[in-house]
Parts: sequence; C-alpha cells; structure tokens
Amino acid sequence: MDVQNVMAKTPFQLSPEQVSRIVGFIGYGNTCAPVWFIGLEEGLGNMDSDDTDRNLIARGRFDETTDLYKAHLQLRAGGHPIDVEKNPPTTQVWRWMAKIMRARRGESDWSEKKSAKNYVRLNLGRSEGETFLTELSPIPAHNTVGGKKWHGWFMHLDPELISHLSQRQERLGQMLRQSSPHLVVCYGRGSADKFAQLLDVDWQPVSPKISKSPDSRCLLLPFFGQGHMSHDVVRDLFDRGLLRSAQG
Repeated sequence: MDVQNVMAKTPFQLSPEQVSRIVGFIGYGNTCAPVWFIGLEEGLGNMDSDDTDRNLIARGRFDETTDLYKAHLQLRAGGHPIDVEKNPPTTQVWRWMAKIMRARRGESDWSEKKSAKNYVRLNLGRSEGETFLTELSPIPAHNTVGGKKWHGWFMHLDPELISHLSQRQERLGQMLRQSSPHLVVCYGRGSADKFAQLLDVDWQPVSPKISKSPDSRCLLLPFFGQGHMSHDVVRDLFDRGLLRSAQG
C-alpha cells in the first residue's frame, strides 16, 4: 500500500495498531451489566479538528471495553480533558440513558435534568456499574453524512475494514450471548433491521415509537438525540412494564 497516498486522502494520521484498536472497540461500562444500550455509531460532538486528531489517537489506545469516565479523561474538548464527573458533556444521548435507568429504578424524579446529569457523572458506563454502552459501528462520526465520509477514510487506512467490522460484529454478538443482559435498549429506529440482525429478533410494534422483541428483553426506541426522543416514550415504557419486565 502507498502510505503517503493514503495519508493524502485522510485528514488524520493513525498507525495500523491505532486503527485496529478503534475498529475493534466494543464499548463503555460493565459487559455483565443488567442493561445494555446499543446505538448507531460513536459521536464526536462539536470537536474542532485539533481535538478530533488527538481524540482519535487516544481512542487508538482504548481496550476492547473500558470505563466511560476513565476513557474520557484521555479525550479532549476545547483542548482540555473531558472529566465526566466534574463537567459531563451535554450530549442528549447520555441524558436519555440516565433517565431510562432512573425510571427503571422507579425514581420519582427520573425526568429531572439535574438528576439525570448526576447519574451520568457517577453511574453511566462504569466498569463495575449497571450499564454497558455500545454501538453498531465503532467508527466515530459527527452525523450521518459525516459517518459515510469517515467510513471512507478508514477504508483507505484499513483495506480489510469490512472484514474487521464483521469480526467486531461477531464479537459483539458473542458478548451479548455470554452476558445475557436483562434488558437491551436499541435507539435509532431507522436501523431497525441492523439491530434485529445483531440480536436475532423480530420486532413487534408496541406504539408508533416503541417496538420490542417477543420476550420483551430487547427494545427499539427513537434516536436519543436531535429531538426524536421524549419523556412520553419513557413513561409509556414504564407504564407497560417494559423497563422492568425482564429484570432478574
């Protein structure tokens, strides 16, 4: 492979080992946790190019699974370490995860922003906690269009990317079967078929915004960002017993 030609086609430089670690990354938290969240792809937020470059290099050092808090201390936003405990990112995805977990516990203030923020600070995605956070794709992206561009860049860096992503998918499925979480929450209804393939389920409609597996162990919800999710969805889940029905 012509390395110089490859680097000219990508806006960042990564070694083969760094690319392998990024592509092989599974997720944050405790794989034995009772609740798994599965999204579409790792988000980058509004990072500038310098932060993006540094963060890709940092992600190239991640283990297959890692603690969300410890991992983000290696990342940068505005040139500063991301300290989830002191100043958690304002990503709506994490806040909705926190609200769902607190609703599942039966907390009366589950919908409050402050309570959700505190759950993110101290509980979400911890290596010994009650959640595991993963994605269908490990390749970071700012948005859907950006995701296609980043996928192309990684294809230049790793000619065997499709095979490696397939291996990661198999590994993720293996971990799911071994861990057997009580509840698997997928978010992003536009990728229903991909979630169904990973989980080997047929989605059954519950409401316009909720689908579930036949045993109610897996849920398919709207994407947690960009205003797609709402408190009414969480209330509906709780009222129908879908947040606790598969709890051991």
